[in-house]
Amino acid sequence: MRKRPYLAFLIFNGVFFMMDTMASYFSIYLNQLGFTKTMIGTITAVSGFSAMLLQPVGGVWVDRSASRRRTLQGLILITAVLYPLLLLNTSFIYILCLYSIYFIFRRMQPAICTAMTVEYAEENRRDYGPIRMMGAVGYTLMMSLVSLVAGTENGVPKTFALYSAVCAGNILLLFLLPSMPGHNRARDGQRRVSPFVLLRNRGVLLLLLYHVLLSVANGLGQTFFPIFVTDDMGADQTLFGLMVSVGSLLEIPFLFLADRMIRRFGTRWTLSLLGLLTAVRWGNAWLAASTGQLFITQGFNFVNILEGVSVTLLISRQVQPEVKTTSLAVVAMIQGVVGALISSVLGGVLADTFGIRLLFLLSAAVALGTGILFFTLPQFRRREPTF
Repeated sequence: MRKRPYLAFLIFNGVFFMMDTMASYFSIYLNQLGFTKTMIGTITAVSGFSAMLLQPVGGVWVDRSASRRRTLQGLILITAVLYPLLLLNTSFIYILCLYSIYFIFRRMQPAICTAMTVEYAEENRRDYGPIRMMGAVGYTLMMSLVSLVAGTENGVPKTFALYSAVCAGNILLLFLLPSMPGHNRARDGQRRVSPFVLLRNRGVLLLLLYHVLLSVANGLGQTFFPIFVTDDMGADQTLFGLMVSVGSLLEIPFLFLADRMIRRFGTRWTLSLLGLLTAVRWGNAWLAASTGQLFITQGFNFVNILEGVSVTLLISRQVQPEVKTTSLAVVAMIQGVVGALISSVLGGVLADTFGIRLLFLLSAAVALGTGILFFTLPQFRRREPTF
């Protein structure tokens, strides 16, 4: 019986992360509409700020839900309906408002998926990395299809329909997973655990600070990277899709080894090394003279994914079960919202004024500084942190 849920989690994670393949083409779609980089950054920033305000609230709500599976199914259904509606009107205000609503519901989903998967892995003594690795496998396979579709005539708008199709597949696959109710429900006279206990956990706060800094670094580089590849460097949609697919393929072996890496190197070396590799990634983009060199930058995307997995595992092992989804919702909020919010506002203005290449240099500088900072913190001197 233990093998069946494990297989279900493997398959579901493989399909769940297919939804992310369409996100790379959203900024390209806006660019094709003639929106300036500042306008694109504003859409990303406003939607990110809206999601940021509600992400922790969503985590608390999910921790108290009777079925996290049904909650996730409902959220996916909402986004499957909203995303194609963005094509109905090309006005800035319409896209800004509708995308913000869509983004609020979309950003809640990864935290729920991660919380359910990590909980299953811990309770059944399985490594989380191999399950999350299936997300990279699914992303790679789907990106190959999406790049072909986007490369056809008027192909980018077709990716919106593909998103809804993938959502439908996820909703059906979720029926294979256990219901998994939240742990923070009031029952048997027990009081609910306040989510504010996270603010008293020094280890969690330090890891969140690290995640904020790396998310800003990656956000500055990644937000306008698709436009830099296709506009500034002259690559077509198909080549960009191939670039993303290659990057996703390289994530697979590293995700498989994520749990072992943390156990082998410890928190201090793991976080510092990820900061250094992130700096190398965006430094390469800053120096890029050809699309071939940009393949290296996208190939280093495994560092971004590995950083998110590492922070997720380290935080998950320090918090109470009653607030686990809430804590992972904060992690997801930082990764997908806070970093994007800061980088979109600042990055959009800088990109319009000085060009996108400057953003890559800033990303490298922030990542390098973060790696050095966390290497020197006394809380990380031992192999595992003593908070």
